[in-house]
Amino acid sequence: MRKILAFILALAAALTLTACDSGVATPSSSVQGAADGAGTKDLSDLTIAYVTGELTTQIFRDQVEAMKAYCKEIGVNFVYTANADEGKQLEACDNYIAMGVDCLIVHTTGDVFVESMKSCQAAGIPWFSYDTKLEGDDAYYGWDNYELGWAIGENAAAWVNENFGAGDTVYAASNNYPMADFLVTREQGYKDALDELCEAKIEWVIEAQGGTTDDGVTAGENFTQCGYDLNLVCAINDSGLCGVYQAFQASGYGEGKTLALFGCDSDPEALSAIAEGGIYKGTINTGLVSLADDFIDIAVGLAQGDESAKGDHWGDFTLITKENVADWM
Repeated sequence: MRKILAFILALAAALTLTACDSGVATPSSSVQGAADGAGTKDLSDLTIAYVTGELTTQIFRDQVEAMKAYCKEIGVNFVYTANADEGKQLEACDNYIAMGVDCLIVHTTGDVFVESMKSCQAAGIPWFSYDTKLEGDDAYYGWDNYELGWAIGENAAAWVNENFGAGDTVYAASNNYPMADFLVTREQGYKDALDELCEAKIEWVIEAQGGTTDDGVTAGENFTQCGYDLNLVCAINDSGLCGVYQAFQASGYGEGKTLALFGCDSDPEALSAIAEGGIYKGTINTGLVSLADDFIDIAVGLAQGDESAKGDHWGDFTLITKENVADWM
């Protein structure tokens, strides 16, 4: 009884949206394998917690919904906190540690989470980092963000080389998010790729922070007034770039032969814009939403002591343009 009361009090302190349904569906083989181990909890007794940033981008909203659905399917309890404030994210980690969850998944953005990780592990709770690797974490899932940025640049470079040649100058804008180290790395990736792969000279004439659609609209409005006729906008994600696209559309800025937008994450709005054949030319699919099941399987494996769940797990990605966008819609 005391354990149940402590769980409820800690859950209330976390101020989270919670999904705690127990399903009867058959879990995946990896989850079932962990559950069959001696001395492990039943799946219905496991609680997996997830701490992430504010769900202002479509891909992250879809990811959480997919995680919730899969946990319900296999009968695992799932709780999460989504907050833009890094301090609130750290507080949520502390609350989940106090609650005694069985595994903590955290969308880490830098070393600010290291002390929380140490506290988590000291409490006997496995720590699962996602996106930014922390030295000493129990498991990590991510992408090489330089390579992912390079893929954005590679996608853009193919268009540049079709429309511009040696001696031409391409005026470019970067829609970035400097507060997250992994996104700074991603931005450097696409800049380096364009510099190396393009015959024309790439001149970065303006940049703006645009991690969300609203910020992207503001960035796009600034881009239209930068004093250059832009030929290229590259972005660290699609949510912000969709905002840029909206601003360009509203002002009638640019046309498809002289201006191209390239992003990442394959947001539904981005895919629709690419399919229309206008200035939004490409994106990258990381499979993040479809990987929700894998994230939960890894977390359950960690909670159940499955050695194969530990260590680094690396994701792949696919370049998307008008030629193959229909395959992703």
